Amino acid sequence: MAAAPPEKFFEGDTPHGLVKRIIYKKYLQAYVAKTQRLKTIIIDGFAGAGRYGNTWPIDIEKYGSPMIALLVALQFLCRKRLLIPWLFNIYMSESLEWDQLQRDVVRTIQEESEAIIPRQSGYECSKKKMYLYFIEKDGECFTQLVKCVKTYLYIFLRQLGINNHLIVKQGANHGYETVDFYITHKDFPLECHISNCEFKDFEPPQMPEWSRRLTFLDPFGYSDTPMEQVRKYVDDHSEVFINFMSHQVNDAIEKIAALYGIPLSECQVIPRQEIPRFRQFVLNIRMGENTPAENCSRSYIEHIKEYTGAEYALMFEIRGRKNAVIYHLIHFTHHRKGLEAMKESMNTCSQYEGTFKMSDYRIVCEGIALTIGNQQDDADVAEEVYQEFRGKQGVPIGDVETFVWEHSPYVYRKKILKILETSDPPRLISVVNEDTEEERVRRRNTYPDWGKWLLTFADEDFEDVLSGLKALKL
Repeated sequence: MAAAPPEKFFEGDTPHGLVKRIIYKKYLQAYVAKTQRLKTIIIDGFAGAGRYGNTWPIDIEKYGSPMIALLVALQFLCRKRLLIPWLFNIYMSESLEWDQLQRDVVRTIQEESEAIIPRQSGYECSKKKMYLYFIEKDGECFTQLVKCVKTYLYIFLRQLGINNHLIVKQGANHGYETVDFYITHKDFPLECHISNCEFKDFEPPQMPEWSRRLTFLDPFGYSDTPMEQVRKYVDDHSEVFINFMSHQVNDAIEKIAALYGIPLSECQVIPRQEIPRFRQFVLNIRMGENTPAENCSRSYIEHIKEYTGAEYALMFEIRGRKNAVIYHLIHFTHHRKGLEAMKESMNTCSQYEGTFKMSDYRIVCEGIALTIGNQQDDADVAEEVYQEFRGKQGVPIGDVETFVWEHSPYVYRKKILKILETSDPPRLISVVNEDTEEERVRRRNTYPDWGKWLLTFADEDFEDVLSGLKALKL
């Protein structure tokens, strides 16, 4: 199914579009901060025009995904360089530094012509730490994105007095047009490459030594990005965040084979009368409490894990104005820290406690405000933890963390343990430090990182005994 024409798609915005970009922004902020000890590569496979309409917003999440990546990168580099004298003199505190700089840049762009050609001086800095790659096949969107990036970078650097440190190069690579931006100032070791081609024709850039890569694939309106292409971007040093169009997967045999990574030769020998069963098996479409779109997404997750070895996957459900599933956002990573950061991001945008999903219907039709922030009830998390570990002794605190992060729809907070320890009767009845040489003593209801805590949980019989004793006293 084809998407809306690019010139129409980027004229407006939707609640689910905003939520998707907030999740992406929040995860990028965590990802960049974590990986900048090494080198960070961010790839946007379906970049778009960079903005919605002709506005220049203050808020990062109100831009398109490529501009979000660029602004998050610049935001991090600014805050990292907070104590540089020339930057400190202009923007006096961390709380004001980025916000004020962003307002100044946006105001200047609005006051001046956007058709600015940067001065191509300086030299190409070799000590890069941040690499951005934006891929857009539509010619008009590609032109708009180049203009958007060029305008913002020039004004941003000029605002800091270093606009002569921007180089722009135009050329061709593998037969398609490219525009490359290089910031040559040592405090902003960033380069940005924009390619006018289809994602399936784009070859992943060679990863520098000691680097990490995040690829964002948001082919809104399309559902047939081949597994063979996706798998190139998931490995021990790389992760992928995908908008999987689960409600409109093309059920043609060759499309299913490409999407799920099944050799076409195996599909071609299936007897005609067995094809419907094959589709049902691969797409995992069956009756049950889950929607067909959710089952389809879960099947896709299992195929991605099988083909790439990705250890962790998270899924966020998006519903439209009619409260029907539009797509699922799916994140794949090999690393627990990546799982934790994405779970935090998804948790802040979910409209439903205990699961990751949002619906335009609730906002547009029912008038329920979209609340951004962690809405989970820690008492519910504590109850789930207790049911998992009830009656167990000597449980390492790390096992509780792992359970919450990897096997529940919640995020981990130490407050969960405090709730269990202070309940009446207490459900967490013993906290002992396995490190017998540690001289420090923990305060009650705290769980310091310096300890190797072993936890003992009450069982139901214990609770009944305590409740009975309490009743006798009364």
